[in-house]
Amino acid sequence: MQMASRIRILTDSTSDVPPELARQLNITVVPAYIQMEGQSLRDGEQITREEFYRRLPSLTKIPTTAVPSAYEFAAAFRSLVGQADEVIAILLAGALSSMISVAELGAREVPELKVHFVDSQQLAMGIGWQVIMAAEAAAQGASAEEILAMLEDIRPRIRLLAVLDTVKYLVHSGRVSWAKGFAARLLDIKPLIEFRQGEAILVGQVRTRRRAMEELLERLTKWGPLERLAVVHSCAPDGELFHARVQALFPDMEVPVSEIGPVIGTHIGPAALGVAVILSR
Repeated sequence: MQMASRIRILTDSTSDVPPELARQLNITVVPAYIQMEGQSLRDGEQITREEFYRRLPSLTKIPTTAVPSAYEFAAAFRSLVGQADEVIAILLAGALSSMISVAELGAREVPELKVHFVDSQQLAMGIGWQVIMAAEAAAQGASAEEILAMLEDIRPRIRLLAVLDTVKYLVHSGRVSWAKGFAARLLDIKPLIEFRQGEAILVGQVRTRRRAMEELLERLTKWGPLERLAVVHSCAPDGELFHARVQALFPDMEVPVSEIGPVIGTHIGPAALGVAVILSR
């Protein structure tokens, strides 16, 4: 009788999978880089999220980010040889980054491992939910083909919605076409952003933090039945309060909290608050 193929899941640190879940599900996470104050720091290893957001507002120059090298991806893939027959690499949206192309270069150095590459078309827990569900399916013995089909099914049902405390960092990033034009008008309000297929879309505007939280909760309840739900934030001071309110709305669901890492945080700034969901079919 032929043994089932062993599948492992690999991602990059922009997926913001909570570390305890990554450990439980044997998810391999390749750190991206934050370049700040003359240093190049590995996300989650050489700088914590708390330290990054504490330092960010006082920096004279906004940090930049970089993908891991092909060598680092190759090392990550090589570490899985003997543990897996196939690897599914679910990575930051190709529209935002060269992450996938660099990872593909790394995989060429490990020909003994079959690697499937998935463009998440998302960021933060928009990637994270895909990674977690793929790892859960792998642990239950699903084949690579079954997992890839599942990812195709859930990706259109992912919603990542967040309110930003400021548009300053989006403007500086230069990646969001509407941000610069709206900058002056948005200075005194909180933009509500939905991330779809690697693009940040302005879906609302509120004037106060309190109203921002209410708007998030209202939109969340209007989405109807949910398959998965997580709270996401970039060291928001009201993150725990928001999580408690979300959990109260969905008492029968497990609602993890995912801290948005420095790579995405460089573009959205501190104190962002939001939700990442998978809509039910």
